[in-house]
Amino acid sequence: MTKPAGTIPELSQRVAALIEKMFSAADVPQIRSMIREFHWAPQPLIDERIHLDILEICDGKMEKVRELVDLAKIDWRDLIMVAEYVVTEGKIVQNTRGQMRLAEIAMKKKI
Repeated sequence: MTKPAGTIPELSQRVAALIEKMFSAADVPQIRSMIREFHWAPQPLIDERIHLDILEICDGKMEKVRELVDLAKIDWRDLIMVAEYVVTEGKIVQNTRGQMRLAEIAMKKKI
């Protein structure tokens, strides 16, 4: 579902900082490149949400980043389900990460 765009934007400062915190200096350029592969041109606020979700659930493993980016490129909503929802008592419920992401997006839309 990744849509082609003229120019893929740079990573947000928050995403870039998290990459540098999680990965070795030698791996940072490759991780940055992989993460930037996901870009949703119609709704740019989705980019940071997806990028953060990928980093927060990859367990610091480059192979997992690749797998999650590929999932997001097929349909970013599937990645949101993996990262931001859990099954509790047979019901799909938004977890704390998901609640935080939606609050952040709501704040950015107000600005």
